[in-house]
Amino acid sequence: MITLLDYGAGNLASLEGALEAMGYACQRAENPAAAEAESLWLLPGDGHYHAAQRSLSESGWWAALQSRIRKDKPLLGICVGLQLLAEGSEEAPEAPGLGVFPGFVRRLGPGVKVPHMGWSMTGRTASHPAFEEDATGWLYFVHSYALDVSGCTIFSAQHGRPFTAVAAKGRVLGFQPHPEKSGAFGRSLLHHSLLWLGETPQEQK
Repeated sequence: MITLLDYGAGNLASLEGALEAMGYACQRAENPAAAEAESLWLLPGDGHYHAAQRSLSESGWWAALQSRIRKDKPLLGICVGLQLLAEGSEEAPEAPGLGVFPGFVRRLGPGVKVPHMGWSMTGRTASHPAFEEDATGWLYFVHSYALDVSGCTIFSAQHGRPFTAVAAKGRVLGFQPHPEKSGAFGRSLLHHSLLWLGETPQEQK
């Protein structure tokens, strides 16, 4: 079972539809008390970094996420969900990140249109057991900020500068793009991520 963190900072409908189509069971939870502790937690996010961080704090999710990370339990972040897993963001310097991935999220550029709304070629920069060695393809992005490439970067893309598209550390994975909106390649990456994090799809009828 996948628990979707429903804290008012992400459109969960597209994720729910994609997961259902792929055969994965999921449920929404508005606070940690409604979440299954042993399930995979999926942290989505759209909009402003500080608004998402504040909403997570006010609903009790922030402390629960910190505890989950310390216990090395599976966690998947998407879009702003990945950014919240970094040390912080220049979009909101006063709001701390969860500190899983090293570095700070920075505005994209220079010399390109921001926000970046569209498709970018994404390629492997490091090996990871969840993904095939030669995986490369186009993914769909909607963002103005991104995490720099680091030792946790598994896939990178470029928009004005190279940035992290997919990151991993321990039992935590993060996607800057929306894999559920990224066609066959994006859904393949999402599927293999879920498998590696311990989820098993139900048989399709």
